[in-house]
Amino acid sequence: MRIYVFDSWKVKGTGESKFLQPVIDHWRELGHEVQTGIWWGPDLVKWAEGGLCMFFPVDNNLKRASLETPKPANTRIIAEAVDADIYGGQWKGVNWAWVDGLVCMSRHMLDYMRRNGLPDSVPVHLVPGGVDLSKWTMRRDQRRGYNVAWIGHYWIAKNLFGALQVFNELIRRDPASPWRLFVRADERWSPNWWETHCKAYLVANPRLAERVTFITQRIADLNEWLEDKTYVLSTSFKEAYGYSVGECAAKGIMPIIQNTNGALDIWPREWVFDVHSQAVDRFINGWYEPELYRNYVAQCYPLELRLSLLDRICLPQIREEDLIPGFAAALREEFEKEIGVR
Repeated sequence: MRIYVFDSWKVKGTGESKFLQPVIDHWRELGHEVQTGIWWGPDLVKWAEGGLCMFFPVDNNLKRASLETPKPANTRIIAEAVDADIYGGQWKGVNWAWVDGLVCMSRHMLDYMRRNGLPDSVPVHLVPGGVDLSKWTMRRDQRRGYNVAWIGHYWIAKNLFGALQVFNELIRRDPASPWRLFVRADERWSPNWWETHCKAYLVANPRLAERVTFITQRIADLNEWLEDKTYVLSTSFKEAYGYSVGECAAKGIMPIIQNTNGALDIWPREWVFDVHSQAVDRFINGWYEPELYRNYVAQCYPLELRLSLLDRICLPQIREEDLIPGFAAALREEFEKEIGVR
């Protein structure tokens, strides 16, 4: 079958899809002819006639395609929504009659779309993020240390400023311990946010600045880089599914996550903090159990679950024997009940 994946969130400089690459690789392994690109075009939609067009995320690509292209005969059109694209609002202009199904990574973002105009007629599917546990090995030395990872972008939504505030309070309360914060951030940034808030805060707190290391270049082996990290701190304002949290947890790293919209729908309550003092308490006194973190991801967010659910949604003609047997039937039934496909 021909499949064209339109992905405007491809990783810059790599040509790979940030979220869909495992899905693309999986479909190719099943023998499908998969093409990928960033921008929609009527000739590309026609190329997939009789197969599948996948749009990721729900942005102007999908909007224009749905308004300007007749739907090819016998072609399934599926779109996946994440978070920034949903808040961006371009999905409100989509001709949803052109779309066969909408996939959302999280219940809270799907609820947001429903409250803000998603037609009830759109078939919706809840498919969580999936972590490939084979790529994330448990830390060789699982003893508790003092290194904290923060992974994100230099932009407002990821809230690096909040992380600096939490870490500043941590070293104020426990100055004798060798705490260090390692900030791994890429090229996406908001200059005014960085200059006005983060940089100024570091200048005003030199003791904090001495304990923060910034890494802006791409890390070739993130799994290895995380070997000496004991904690991952997430202060993001919005997440459909925080892959950096899931991947770190799969490595046995303790997640400490700010309670923003939907966080408690995704992660255990004991991983989530409401105020900075709670986060600091967890750094200093929190229960540390690496196997528990990995097991939670393995049970709730394995890549095999995501792939199998997308197979069922996107490839309705798939044979039962071709479905990945990588998760328990009981877990599959639980997710299918939760999905509530219309």
